[in-house]
This record gives sequence, C-alpha cells and structure tokens, in this order.
Amino acid sequence: MKKIKISAFHKRSKDELDDFIRKLELQALETSEERTPLYKEVGLKDAKLVLDVGCGSGTVTRDIANYSNGKIISVDGSKDMIKVASNILIKNKNIELLVSSAEFLPFKDNVFDIITCNLLLMWANNPQIVLNEMARVVKTGGKVLASLEPDYGGKLHYPENPKIDPIFAGKAIRKKGGDPHIGRKLRLLFVRAGLLTKIGIGNNRIWSCEEDKSYYLHARDFYIRTMKDAGLSEKEIDKWEYDYLKSLDDGIQLNFFPQFYAIGIKKNE
Repeated sequence: MKKIKISAFHKRSKDELDDFIRKLELQALETSEERTPLYKEVGLKDAKLVLDVGCGSGTVTRDIANYSNGKIISVDGSKDMIKVASNILIKNKNIELLVSSAEFLPFKDNVFDIITCNLLLMWANNPQIVLNEMARVVKTGGKVLASLEPDYGGKLHYPENPKIDPIFAGKAIRKKGGDPHIGRKLRLLFVRAGLLTKIGIGNNRIWSCEEDKSYYLHARDFYIRTMKDAGLSEKEIDKWEYDYLKSLDDGIQLNFFPQFYAIGIKKNE
C-alpha cells in the first residue's frame, strides 16, 4: 500500500472523532451481510481497477479489498480519516489511499471498472456533482455502487418518545450538515448522472431486542453525546436511557429505518 504523508485536519474534536470512528466500525459490521450480495451483483471480484470514494476509516474498504482480486484506489477528503484508514488497511497490499474531494476526482475519464461508495452521499455538499464525477471516471459498461444510503424519514421506532425520537430521525444528521432523506433521492441522482439505474433496500430484517441492546451499548457514547448536543439535560437523558433499556429487556422495543442502495451502469456515449 502506498505510504502517505498526513497532516491533521478534521471538523470534530478528538473525542467526537473517536466516537465517530467506533460508530463507523459498528456500521460496517452490521451492514456487511447487506453489502456482500451487492458486491457479487456488480462483479466486484473480477474487477481489475476499483475506486472507493469516501473511504472514511477504511473498515468497509477492507471488505472490498478482501472480496476483490483487483487493485483498489480509495479516496477521502479528510486527512485524518485517511490516516486512520492507513492503519486499518496496513495488511491489504492491493489498496492505494489518496486525499481527494469526491466532487473533484483526480482521474481521467473512463478509468475504473467499478466505483463504490458507502454512507457518502448523505454527507456530500452536492451529491449530484459527486455522482456526475463517479459517472465520468467509470468505464463505459462499468458500474457505480452506492451500497448504503439511509432515509431517516422512514425510520420506525416504538415505543415512541416524542422529544428524543426526532433527534435520531434526522434532526442530528441535518444539524451536522447531512441529508437524512438521501435514500429516496438515489434514483434521481443516478439517473441524472446518465446511469442505467437499479434501486433497492438492503436491510429487510428487524433486529431482535438483544441485538439492538448490544449495538446501543457499543455505541452508547455516540448516543449520549448526540443528545447532549441537542440540548437535553442529564436528567432527561438518564430517564430516556432507563426507559429504552427497559423496553429492550422487556422484549417490546422495535427499531427500523430503511437503508437504500443504488447500482448504476454507464451507458454507451
């Protein structure tokens, strides 16, 4: 793997960045069973040159590299995330890491067999420009895969908490500059980029209360920090956490929100 000189740059404090990285690792684990069939569908294993856009911490990139027999070029706009990824991917010899904006990919037209992204478009300043760039650098007949883009507008949670539920149903995402409704926009974005488009929902299984509890306890710091950032008092957070954990222990909690994927094929010009 190519060595990169890193300088520090990010928009989060160290604690926030650590929490964010832990959450990325959990997301990568919980969605692996959804992403693997998509890698098979787009023919990732036989692709000779793959571009992974917005690689983040590198946890999803590692799965891509392990599944593929080709070379993987991974880009991310954050120097700090590239540094994290370089440590996580140190054993993967078929990966090259680059610091690059997703809106201005430093490649010629028609270069890559497959382009992938995961939880990228939700955070893009202009997701249409990002899609246009990916469509530009993929080969004719090549595929662009957005393996996971959620839509918090379709989030279901019961028993409900009218004060706290909106925070995790898009309010916190929007506050940090993300688009919590990006999932429903994938078809429009891919079609406007000139791609033959297929849309689907990757997650079709409702987790058990035991699975939900395990995930929450692993990501607890992230949830507590998010509620504090939303202005909730420690008393309010403690009350919510008690009720939430009790509903899980009682076996009555239900959580679901749709996670969309999109596959686009570049047409003959």
